[in-house]
Amino acid sequence: MSAHIIPFEQIKNDPVILEQIRAIFFESSTKKEFKDPADKEAFYDKYLGFYLKHYPELAWVAADDKVLGYVVAASSSQGDDLMSIQPHLKEFQGYFETYPAHLHINCHHDSRGKGIGGLLVKAVETGLKARNIKGVHIMTGPDALNKKFYLKLGFDFEVLKDFHATPILFMGKSL
Repeated sequence: MSAHIIPFEQIKNDPVILEQIRAIFFESSTKKEFKDPADKEAFYDKYLGFYLKHYPELAWVAADDKVLGYVVAASSSQGDDLMSIQPHLKEFQGYFETYPAHLHINCHHDSRGKGIGGLLVKAVETGLKARNIKGVHIMTGPDALNKKFYLKLGFDFEVLKDFHATPILFMGKSL
């Protein structure tokens, strides 16, 4: 598989690519049921749309003849605008000085296990380093399959906390 890593800003006006990114987002999500279209759109905005709108310079897409995956990031998890839509971030504020940025990544199911995700994470890490960001984190479930992926990529700091009785694993990496 020959993937090209493309800055989102170069393709952000292509409706076909935007729809493919959206399809990967919902395909990859563990949440499959929504009470109505507005609920579905709010979920998209919370975990992807917000980043594409506010941090397009920290978004990349992997593609060949179609979109294979994407990564988005925020340079800081401290902002009130972000914490208002993702209140679980407040539980981990004490770690944001060391790991200020965070990312979200998803790949099409046919592209998983082929190195695409690693290329996307490398692209976002390069973008963060260029902005003098010294660390990045992700949040996942403690038993999630993606934990091995992040460990392999050097996310070697871990803290487990509960948010509304749901365990959340914070994984950080120094850049």
